[in-house]
Amino acid sequence: MSVPDQSNPRIEQDLPLPYPFPLGDLGKLPPLIQWAQKSRPVCPVLMPSGSRVWMLTRKNDIAAVFADPRFSRNLLAPGSPRISGDDVTAVGRGLFNLDPPDHTRVKQVISPYFTRRATQTYLPLICERAHALLDTMAAGPNPTDLVTAYAARLQLTVMRGVLGVPPELYDTYEQLFPTGASISAGPEATGNETQEIQRFVAEVIAARRRGPLLDDPLGALLRAVDAGVISEEEMAGTAFVLFFTGSDAVVAPTTTGSMILMLHRKQLRECLDDPELWPRAAEEVLRYYHNGVLGFPLVATEDVELHGQVVRRGEAVVASMQAATWDPEHVKNPEKFNIHRSADAAATFGAGPHYCLGSQFARGYLHAALRALFERFPTLYLAVDEHHVPWRNDVIFVRPVCLPVAW
Repeated sequence: MSVPDQSNPRIEQDLPLPYPFPLGDLGKLPPLIQWAQKSRPVCPVLMPSGSRVWMLTRKNDIAAVFADPRFSRNLLAPGSPRISGDDVTAVGRGLFNLDPPDHTRVKQVISPYFTRRATQTYLPLICERAHALLDTMAAGPNPTDLVTAYAARLQLTVMRGVLGVPPELYDTYEQLFPTGASISAGPEATGNETQEIQRFVAEVIAARRRGPLLDDPLGALLRAVDAGVISEEEMAGTAFVLFFTGSDAVVAPTTTGSMILMLHRKQLRECLDDPELWPRAAEEVLRYYHNGVLGFPLVATEDVELHGQVVRRGEAVVASMQAATWDPEHVKNPEKFNIHRSADAAATFGAGPHYCLGSQFARGYLHAALRALFERFPTLYLAVDEHHVPWRNDVIFVRPVCLPVAW
């Protein structure tokens, strides 16, 4: 199927829109999403899996649907709509596949490890690992690729500590993550990757059970199983979610955040002159670049009408969280990067019961990672024209393939 021309006012003739969409300039919000937000707020989209879903692009609609109990995140039934195949939404009774009250019960087990206060306890680890990587980067080639030298490596070294990966499994962990698998590769490739991660998570769980139960997210899940609070399946499914999202998701904003700050040197200088601005810079990066273009499907449990379109029972909706943070009804001049704006990035983390568990961690991690990078390399700049930076739009967390930088 050909990709619709977003400059053509007759896009309606090309529906459903085939996903993934072409990105905007420098990886910005895809023009097709901007068109849908204005002209087709409930827009049919064809996923690589072959599933036809309804895409939501307005902030109010997304918030309403995410809080609506008529929409379910339970995608365990065979034939459930998916992005590309048997991905994370096909794994057990983890957080991604549970509805309240079960979702609430399981989430309460690990939520204390991802609060604002808990995030503060992780900052020394993040800073220590960041400075070690930056020392290596300073002693290495100049120019270098920031993705491999810093952004991807930092998340791995931090999260293996946060999630308690046993040292004997470090090599396996680093071979699996960040995943980077194409959502267009087909159901077989998606299913194989999911199975590989499941095997790894099972190895981690087995190793952790052989030792003392640590005070960390995985330790909390194991204690909850022993206490009968959650089931073995809920523990394994939620551990999978923690590894899948925790080992890949912030590579993208670390990369895109570094790039956008290098392209807005006045605002970068303001952050360097006033470190209190780093959290605001991180917030604006998260608003400006939501690196998951579309979220996972929610299935209607009964017929629901949205903007005159009936979403039938059994049909799915997907939401563009970047569209929510670029919604002109809520954000003035959303296409402008501005660390001083009053709008925050809360919508990038969803809404309702499934509001992102790691939202505070992502904020704290990102501002620490960006601050460490630019305080060490204040003159860091792109080693290629920004329009020559290669992007991938066929992965769940969209990001540049590489980011050549020099100092």
